[in-house]
Amino acid sequence: MRRRVLVTTLVVTLLGLVIFALVTANVSYRTLIDNTRGIVTAQIRALDAEDTGAADKAAADALSVKLGGLRVTFMDADGAVTGDSFGVAAGESRADREEVAAAMESGTGSSTRRSDSTGTDMLYVCRRMEDGSLVRLGIATESQWDAVVDTLPTLAGFIALDIVVCLVFSYFATNYALKPVEELARQSRGTAPLSTKYRELYPITEILNKKNEEIRNQLNVIGEEQQRVTRAQESKNEFISNISHEMNTPLTSIKGFAELLEHGDLDEETKKKAYRIIKSQADRLSGLISSIINFNELDNDELPCYDCDVALAARETAESLRADIEQRGLTLTVDADEPLIVPSRPERLAEIFGNLIRNATKYNKENGSISVVVKAGRSPYAEVSDTGVGISEENLKRVFARFFTVDKSHSGKHGGFGLGLSVVKKLCDRAGWKLTVRSTLGEGTTFRIEF
Repeated sequence: MRRRVLVTTLVVTLLGLVIFALVTANVSYRTLIDNTRGIVTAQIRALDAEDTGAADKAAADALSVKLGGLRVTFMDADGAVTGDSFGVAAGESRADREEVAAAMESGTGSSTRRSDSTGTDMLYVCRRMEDGSLVRLGIATESQWDAVVDTLPTLAGFIALDIVVCLVFSYFATNYALKPVEELARQSRGTAPLSTKYRELYPITEILNKKNEEIRNQLNVIGEEQQRVTRAQESKNEFISNISHEMNTPLTSIKGFAELLEHGDLDEETKKKAYRIIKSQADRLSGLISSIINFNELDNDELPCYDCDVALAARETAESLRADIEQRGLTLTVDADEPLIVPSRPERLAEIFGNLIRNATKYNKENGSISVVVKAGRSPYAEVSDTGVGISEENLKRVFARFFTVDKSHSGKHGGFGLGLSVVKKLCDRAGWKLTVRSTLGEGTTFRIEF
């Protein structure tokens, strides 16, 4: 950048110096010519008949000496030379010269040109005398190019000084200009927003701050995505581990009793018991596979929703399970008379209430009760409560996790796999409903859905 500033400054200032020198030389030359013309004009106006004498070469030489060496030319009224101090032959016509033609017409004339007889630049002033004859005075002058050449030594000095000044200027100017930029660069290494006191840099700081914010947001998104990937991987590993564990129990039982049957030597009662256990564990394994398939299909469910009555779904589901509930010695009450319309699908609502009611049935106490409530209004909700074993404080946070069961001793007894509440949680999350649970150990549990 310093080199660019130096070169630019040098080019601009040198060009300015050259233009200034040319203009100055031209002005000086014009001023010199005008001053010289004024002096020669004053001298020629002071001449009279006595100064011209015979108007021959001798008279021209004498007058030239008197005037300090000026060229003197005498001509008749027609412009023919009668005497010239520079030796022009008498009789030669000078009527075509600019200054002579002007004098013949108006009385005086002047011009500046290169003389053919002397080979130098001359300033001529011509006057018509009272008798009609012409007198011309000439003085050698510099050409305009000579005036320019005369300025070259001075111009060279100024150019040298300009180079030094430009070097110093570019050094301090770039340091001054780069200082706020370098300050911004130092600030950019931190995390705080960039700031500057220089108004010219406000747009740059705004752009950099916006870019930094975008980068931070992108990094946050990447970090969150990495966390999601990590959690997904951990969830996948946990899922596979849980599946393996859940499948291992029935498979072990099936394999063990199959080996007993293979070896024989069993009485009929033992064989029947082995067959029953193999069938029971096979059914359990089939149910586990069906539950896993259903759980995974929820992620691929893209069917549209439409208006459904939550109260109707709760009543129908509860009635379909009433026989099993009462067979276990439990009491079921349903308070869902007022319609509550939400966007969903009947099979999903039935799945939610079915899982909650079956869960309340499995973990209830002898002669316990189950309550299903659906309320509409400004804050619509649905609740499924039981008077069962309850959930401890440390398990409340894990109750919706896949394959988690509150009481492991009930898992095999009731055929549960710990996926029912996970399904309910996933369906509520997808619909945007809030699912909560409150429980007291030994007294019962209530699951609440706020629509």
